[in-house]
Amino acid sequence: MPAWPGRSRRSGSQRPGGLPAGRRADRTDPAPGLSAWDLLPLFVAELAVGAAVGLGVRWLARVALRHLPFAPHGVHLVGPLAALALSYGTAAALHGSGLLAAYLTGLLFGSAELPGSSSVKAFVEGLAALAEIGLFFALGLRVVPSQLGVVLWRGTLLALVVALVARPLAAAVATSFGPYTATERLLLGWAGLRGAVPVVLATFPVIEKVPRSVEFFNIAFFVVLVSTLVQGLTIEPLARGLGLTDNLVQAA
Repeated sequence: MPAWPGRSRRSGSQRPGGLPAGRRADRTDPAPGLSAWDLLPLFVAELAVGAAVGLGVRWLARVALRHLPFAPHGVHLVGPLAALALSYGTAAALHGSGLLAAYLTGLLFGSAELPGSSSVKAFVEGLAALAEIGLFFALGLRVVPSQLGVVLWRGTLLALVVALVARPLAAAVATSFGPYTATERLLLGWAGLRGAVPVVLATFPVIEKVPRSVEFFNIAFFVVLVSTLVQGLTIEPLARGLGLTDNLVQAA
C-alpha cells in the first residue's frame, strides 16, 4: 500500500483532531505520553479562542459592510473572503481553532441581510462548488481503484449502516425539537454522506502514518462513493414520492 508523505509540523487545516485546527506551523506536537484528559484543556481553550475570534470578526464585518452601502459592487463580493481569511488567521495566531472561527464568521453572510446579499451568496456558492470539485478531483487522484476491491464488503456494510441507521437516527435527534413533519425527517435522514469532509478527515491518519490508515481512507472514500451513487440518485424521486418537491423548490 502506498505511503503518503508525513509532516512533523502542520498548519491549522491539517491537524488530526477535528475542529480545533488553528495551530501555528511553529508549534510542536504534544508529548506522545499525554492522555486525552491532558489534552482536554488545550481542546477547550482552542474552541473558546476560535469562538471568540469568529464572533468578533463577524460583528466587525457586519458593521463594516453596513457602513459601506455605496462601495463598489466588487467590495461586497470579496468582503466575505477577506473576513473569513481574517477570522481564520487571527484565531490561528492566537492558538485557537481557525476552522471554528471561520465557520462562525461565515454564518453572518449566510443569514444576515447585508447590502448585495443575493450577489454575495451566489458568488460564494459558486466558489464553494468549484472548490469542492477541485477537492474531490485531488482526493480521487489518491485512490487506487485496485485497492477498493479489498474494502468492498466492509465499505458496503458501513454504507448501509450509515444510510439506514446512523444518518436517520442522527437526523431524527437533531430535528426532534424543530417544526418538521415525519416525511421531512425521513427525507433529511436519507440525504447521505456525499460531501468531501469525510474523505478529508480520513486523510489525517494517512498524513500521520497510522497503521492501516490507507485502508481506512479507502473505506471512507468507498462509503462516500456509494452514498453519492445510491442516495444522490434517489433523493429527488423520494422527495417527489413524499410530496416534498414543492417545499424543496420554495426553500431553494
